[in-house]
Amino acid sequence: MKHNKLFSLLVLILLASMVLAACQPAATPTEAPPPETEEAVEPTEAPPEPEPTEVPPEPEPTEEPEPEPTEPPAEEKVTIIIGVTDRISSIDPADAYSTHDWELMKNMGEGLLKWAPGTAELTTGLAVDFPEISDDGLVYTFKLRPGITFADGLELTAPMYAEQLNRLLTIGPECPNGVADALATPYVASIEAPDDETIVFTLASPVGFFSQVLAGAPYLPAHPDIFSQEECVLFPEAPIYGVGPWFISQVNYDEQVVLEPNPFYEGEFTPQVDQVIIRYFADPQTMSLAVQNGEIDVAWRFLGPELISQLEEVAELTVGTVDAGPIRYLIINHTFPPMDDPNVYKAVAAAIDRDELSDVVYSGQAIPLYSQVPPGFLGASEAFDTLYASPDLDLANEFLSASGYTADNPLELELWYPPEHYGSETAAWMELIQQQVEATGAVNVTLQAQEWSTYVTALTGGESYPAGVLGWFFDYPDSSNYLDPFVFNGGLGTNVALAAEGSQYGEPINDTAAEMVELMAQADVETDVGAREALYQQAQDLYADLVVTIPLFIIAEHVTYGPSISGSDSYAAPEVLNIGPTMEFNYSTLTKSP
Repeated sequence: MKHNKLFSLLVLILLASMVLAACQPAATPTEAPPPETEEAVEPTEAPPEPEPTEVPPEPEPTEEPEPEPTEPPAEEKVTIIIGVTDRISSIDPADAYSTHDWELMKNMGEGLLKWAPGTAELTTGLAVDFPEISDDGLVYTFKLRPGITFADGLELTAPMYAEQLNRLLTIGPECPNGVADALATPYVASIEAPDDETIVFTLASPVGFFSQVLAGAPYLPAHPDIFSQEECVLFPEAPIYGVGPWFISQVNYDEQVVLEPNPFYEGEFTPQVDQVIIRYFADPQTMSLAVQNGEIDVAWRFLGPELISQLEEVAELTVGTVDAGPIRYLIINHTFPPMDDPNVYKAVAAAIDRDELSDVVYSGQAIPLYSQVPPGFLGASEAFDTLYASPDLDLANEFLSASGYTADNPLELELWYPPEHYGSETAAWMELIQQQVEATGAVNVTLQAQEWSTYVTALTGGESYPAGVLGWFFDYPDSSNYLDPFVFNGGLGTNVALAAEGSQYGEPINDTAAEMVELMAQADVETDVGAREALYQQAQDLYADLVVTIPLFIIAEHVTYGPSISGSDSYAAPEVLNIGPTMEFNYSTLTKSP
């Protein structure tokens, strides 16, 4: 049965193949393969049924992804922009010696002692308490409060502080701006730290006002990685860290300084805004327009009386008059021709009309000044008025003719000034002084203007200009600070006592200078107020005779600000943004409303 079925299947296959062949085109005949025998055919099995494939599961429904929560947009920084026409000349504590430099430094730093905002009240800063003073008045010992930290996280220790302060005594005298010779080397013999919390100052001789000196910017801690032990660093790159409430995060010394809060500061003056920008203007007019247009929040030093009068008429602005009295004067270089001739500098002193300067340029707002020591300070006099009764052109010509200067042989004199630093009116009153001196008929005056940072170094260095303008406000509130800096050790360019290594006072250029130096040195260590007063009066008479400088006038400062800016009611003088008689502008007392 099995063979029959197989035979039938082979017949069917053969017939089917014949039919298919008939349907194909004719092919070349080939040799047929030998026929297979029945026994050769192996039975074939049916192919296995395919295994059932699983139906893929239906995809699970996907959920719509929920959007991730977005963070609220970052709040815009609260920024206060302060405009000035000042320029930075240095921010190294061992070198800097101008009001604006000190303003920046004291906002970045804090000293052992400081002035309370809006006042001349001395209070503690980095020190736990006021100093312990030895019986002989030579040793001042301070304890540091804990947790004092630079804005980069570096902790301040007493040995670190002492090492940085010693820069005043080591490299300070070689630095260009002269602060060490004025406020450190005349007083301090050594600065030491016996442990991590204690600083000890040993003085060369007793100084009744040394605590006030210590409240100044030269005695701020300097960051050891920024300010070298080998040289002064006048213009360091940002960031610049101190231990005060702010640090400089960005700086372009010609355009602006950006200050941000010190994240490690634990003192009294916590910043109230996120950022303060100090913007430098080339001229007061542009700064005046900027505060009117709201481009800056505060217009600070200097605007001048004409612009101040205009701003007082702007309803949205507040113009505050600061209760302080910076002075203006001429530095006379006693070793630079022709000012090395006593007849020349006395002639200039006799020719100047201070009342005219005040009336014409300041509309009577400036107060004529006849001594380097302003009224109200101990022993203040009017020695220049007594000696020269200026303007006295006849007396001026007597001096000039004694040195051979006449209308036919006039004196050629250069007077230098910084055109932007003290406000727009500086050029006006310098031109008026030019006219007053030339009114003698025996002098030709050439005015020379120079940008501040170059000017101040050249003038106070005592080697470049015969005479030039400076402004002054005390470093500490004592008569000595209106006399000593202009006499001792080069005298900021007056050279009446030439700088001498190892000397506290320098080498006087003549007998009158020597007598004046001796009187001032006695006054500095005298503790009896009446005796000090008498000494300062005698010293001022000699000062006027030598014409160490020519004092000109006192003029108040003004601060102008917009409606969103406020000072702090927690301190004195909020109406002038807490700027007091020390002229310190503490940025941490400022707030800004939306």
